[in-house]
Amino acid sequence: MQALQLCQAIAESRSGLSASEIESALKLPRTSVFRLLRTLTSERVVEKRGTKYFYGTRIYEISAANSRSRYVQRITAPALSKLIAATNASAIICTLGDYCAFVIDVLDAREKQITTIRPGTKLPLFESAAGHVMLAYHPKYQNMNDSTHPANFDEQQAAKLRATTCTRGYAVSHFAPRNVTLVAVPVFMRDGELVSILAIELEGMIHDVKVLQAWSAKLKDIARQPTTGAHPYEQDMQ
Repeated sequence: MQALQLCQAIAESRSGLSASEIESALKLPRTSVFRLLRTLTSERVVEKRGTKYFYGTRIYEISAANSRSRYVQRITAPALSKLIAATNASAIICTLGDYCAFVIDVLDAREKQITTIRPGTKLPLFESAAGHVMLAYHPKYQNMNDSTHPANFDEQQAAKLRATTCTRGYAVSHFAPRNVTLVAVPVFMRDGELVSILAIELEGMIHDVKVLQAWSAKLKDIARQPTTGAHPYEQDMQ
């Protein structure tokens, strides 16, 4: 809560805030303010210029990522709706979360048969096709070592999932309790950065490679659409 209050105070100030001004705005002891600033500075949420504190680069990175995700959502949603129109499938759009694929939109073809995956759902790295895409294409999970990843991060399993996903060009996972299959593909921008993930949830435990390839090919066609515009996500940042 204090971090949010600090960010709000900086946002309301056009010329940055000094430590004493932050102390006054947050009504906190000086030691607490400096401890908070030290933490946020180390995470690049704020940065110090001279004697004043401003938004750090991390804030702008998050803003850019959100703008790109919104752009992908706006461009791909109509095509995904058309893709699933004559099926009982559900289409899912994810952005990149922290050790998860974060669902931002879900399109259900049938009102009486909808997926349990809803906007706000966090799809795990190891148990979902969307997570496998992140393991394969997100730099954060390609360059990890024992000193940086969490204790429950299985690097050997991650390496296998990366290899399988990169070889196929798409990811697949099955959820037996609901008898469904999830197929997911990456969405890259022109600079090669992974910005989003498109997935489709299909009825049944599908293992037929030709069927999976066919659906992944359709998703890939849609995933290419965000890179075909003249000025993709920059429009959302204006």
